[in-house]
Amino acid sequence: MTVKQKQQKSKGEIHDSTMKNASEKASLQNLTYILRERIKELNCLYGISRLVENEDLSIDDILQGVVSLIPPAWQYPEITCARVKLKRREFKTPNFRETDWKQSKNIMVKSKRFGVLEVCYLKEKPACDEGPFLTEERSLLHVIAERLGHIIEHKTDETNLQTLYKRERELRKKLQSEMQVRVDFTRKLIHELKTPLTSLMATSQLLHDEIKDKNLGKLANIIWDGVNNLNTRIEELHDVTRGEIGKLKLILKSVNLEQLLRSITAETRALTQQYDIILELEMEKDIPRISADPDRIRQIMLNLINNACKYAKNGKKVTIKATTKAEFILIEVRDYGHGIPAERQSTLFEPGYQLIYHEERAGGLGIGLALCKMLVELHGGQIWIKSKTGKGSSFFVTLPIKR
Repeated sequence: MTVKQKQQKSKGEIHDSTMKNASEKASLQNLTYILRERIKELNCLYGISRLVENEDLSIDDILQGVVSLIPPAWQYPEITCARVKLKRREFKTPNFRETDWKQSKNIMVKSKRFGVLEVCYLKEKPACDEGPFLTEERSLLHVIAERLGHIIEHKTDETNLQTLYKRERELRKKLQSEMQVRVDFTRKLIHELKTPLTSLMATSQLLHDEIKDKNLGKLANIIWDGVNNLNTRIEELHDVTRGEIGKLKLILKSVNLEQLLRSITAETRALTQQYDIILELEMEKDIPRISADPDRIRQIMLNLINNACKYAKNGKKVTIKATTKAEFILIEVRDYGHGIPAERQSTLFEPGYQLIYHEERAGGLGIGLALCKMLVELHGGQIWIKSKTGKGSSFFVTLPIKR
């Protein structure tokens, strides 16, 4: 190879090396540019996440913050402006104005269009993938709009929940206040009634014991029965009031239910004779003992038997049946009277409801069955009725065997 050929070869190699270096440099610059753009996009998304994590920010603060984060993430931040436009509000960068160089994306909340996210260039720039915008910028716009939809939905639900919670708290406070007024009034009423009643009970008892005249004795018995009936109504009123505020308590014991029910039926003999009714007790063999308050069980049964006799007085018979069902005892008090119409059964256990015999109201406070329901549920049981007009009624009570 001649000297001239060697020189030409050397110059060619230098040229090739220079071209290769220039190409690598250009490639590196392009890669650096792409990475820088992606970092800008990631910084935008990270900033949005930081806004959402700040619990002290309102939805308006977050939306305005998101708008401010958008321009630095685009290819030409110095001429980029952005706006979030909702139905009645808008959030935008200070330099925002609509131009011909615009990208937009609907903001969807619960699959419905809630607003729009817009990004504009304030000056014309060379065409890229989508006008002057990059494909990556379109993707970023889509992600931000989707995120805004989730943010708005979450914040709206959160606001609605807080509003409902505040309203519920105010209503509960109002109800508690009204309940306390009612309780205070009931306590005062009971005290005012009990004070003279205690004296009247003692006097009527003494009068009953001392009077020897038969006719006057009957009058004394009427007074004594009336006083005791009034005292029972007052105690029931007191129990219902305590039950409504959660202060009605049970004194639980191991109870032989068969003995208790036989004692109650014996106790009601005078009542059944008064209404000319036969009271029958049907007991399954080996009824297990239960954990219960015997005085309260007695109160429940006496109330149900009293109603059965009073409102089914032409039925001639009342049946009490007790059977074991799995983990509870089922007690049925059945009469064979006129029954209770279906439209009246739904309110039967509400305070103030009075049973009606034919079209005749029997008086009273209408709290007996409401109290029965409270006492049964305190025992962990249930009470309900089955009745057909003309075929009598059955009241059912369940009492758990174990507590």
